[in-house]
Amino acid sequence: MREGQAPAISDRARKEARDWVVRLSSGAVSEAELAQFKAWRAVSGHARAFAEERRFWRQLGGLDGSRASAPTGIAARPRVVSRRAALAGGGALAASIAGLIVAPRIKLLWEADYRTAIGEQKRVTLPDGAVATLNTDSAIALDYRPDLRLVYLLRGEAFFEVKPQGGRELRVAAFDGVTRMTEAACAVRLTDDQTIVTVAAGQADVVCPAAAAATTPDPAAIAVRAAQATSYMRGQAPAPATAVDTQTALAWRSGRIIFDGRTFAHALSDLERYVPERIIMTDRSHAGERVSGIFSVHQAQAAIEALAQTQNLAVHRIPGVMIVIS
Repeated sequence: MREGQAPAISDRARKEARDWVVRLSSGAVSEAELAQFKAWRAVSGHARAFAEERRFWRQLGGLDGSRASAPTGIAARPRVVSRRAALAGGGALAASIAGLIVAPRIKLLWEADYRTAIGEQKRVTLPDGAVATLNTDSAIALDYRPDLRLVYLLRGEAFFEVKPQGGRELRVAAFDGVTRMTEAACAVRLTDDQTIVTVAAGQADVVCPAAAAATTPDPAAIAVRAAQATSYMRGQAPAPATAVDTQTALAWRSGRIIFDGRTFAHALSDLERYVPERIIMTDRSHAGERVSGIFSVHQAQAAIEALAQTQNLAVHRIPGVMIVIS
């Protein structure tokens, strides 16, 4: 950290700050809760975290009149687990994994307007006629008002087909960023630590208010056109748009998963979205090996076994808990 530079805000502080923004904006806060908030805010770094979260939600359209239970965001499922992490949990691993699966599901049941189970895909028509197709293990929440078309991507991935509505943009909020569309076909995906925006047709503008809040109230957006993609990390500005093969990146829309020179670890991480188990690699030496193949989204287990076989690795499955690759 450079001299005079404020320390980074922890993920925990950001989550707690977002929870406080939601609770305080509900208008139903007791004196005891207000005292708790003041004590929390007095801790080093918490005041800055709260200010950034409040600024972010106001830039999405304001807190006044927003949903009583405004989505706080759902982190993506933990991806491929190393053997060291597995051994650290000992005999409690299965229980802890079950907790990681169940707890976010309960939160999604409360917050989501539309969601899909693992392995399921769903096409829904939004109130303004736009269409959202949810990929496996995904969830969205809606905030539609006369002057606002806002979708929160809480989990997973969704493909949006948007038509003009009197010049009003459809906004998709994911992590700390917003994807804005007037007329476009665009996918927004949450991973462990970043959001990926892929445009199949038209144009989308991607902006991360939290990343630029300290320098400008209206940060410049990254324009993403057809056959292009961008991504952004939490609290960071989006990367420049680059060319992408949408037939590969969005193959799930036609029921396929395509790997063209992906690393073994990344391929397993993608496939893990389509199975209920966590994937554990006992030997990471194969993680960087390149693999290719075309598989059905409905046969993810077979795809995992096929890719493991290319590395001369065995697959052991404990249904509903984990898949061990060794």
